[in-house]
Amino acid sequence: MQIGRPSTIATIAGAINDTFSRLEDLCAQPADYLHHRPAYADAWTVAEHLEHISLVNHFLLLTIAKGVATALRRARTRPVPPGESDLLRLGPIADPAAFPWEPPGHMIPTGVKPVAEVRALLTAQHGECLGLLERMGASEGRLCSFRMSVDNLGMLDMYQWLYFLTRHGCWHLEFLARRDVSD
Repeated sequence: MQIGRPSTIATIAGAINDTFSRLEDLCAQPADYLHHRPAYADAWTVAEHLEHISLVNHFLLLTIAKGVATALRRARTRPVPPGESDLLRLGPIADPAAFPWEPPGHMIPTGVKPVAEVRALLTAQHGECLGLLERMGASEGRLCSFRMSVDNLGMLDMYQWLYFLTRHGCWHLEFLARRDVSD
């Protein structure tokens, strides 16, 4: 690890807390803001973006939890590789202009889930992310990798998957911030 550079775990913990704090702030906005539909085709409301994030998180966390269990099991018989996870390669995930990104059908929001319910899901997911990260506190998350198809990222370890989850949330936060300026 380079001196002055935060560790993988510290970077991800900060990203988890920052992203979910910003999503919480968004959930607390007035109803007219949350449910305003922009005039362009296929536009989602802010509430629908939040619902989508909770759906994506749900599916990502299923994969991450499975991977963390595998990594911890492997850590009982294998040494953890030295070094840190490469999180920089996930930077473009938070940039709406970086590449085209269409959500799978099962992750498209319905628009009928109440914001309070979505907010509760996001709060629980925040805790789940931190819990999974804590379970991998000795770098065990590097012992299991799964393929990520988004932007042809390829194999990601469990730290990178958690970081991807935060970057996806930031994609929507950035998209909404840009939209509010031009809407």
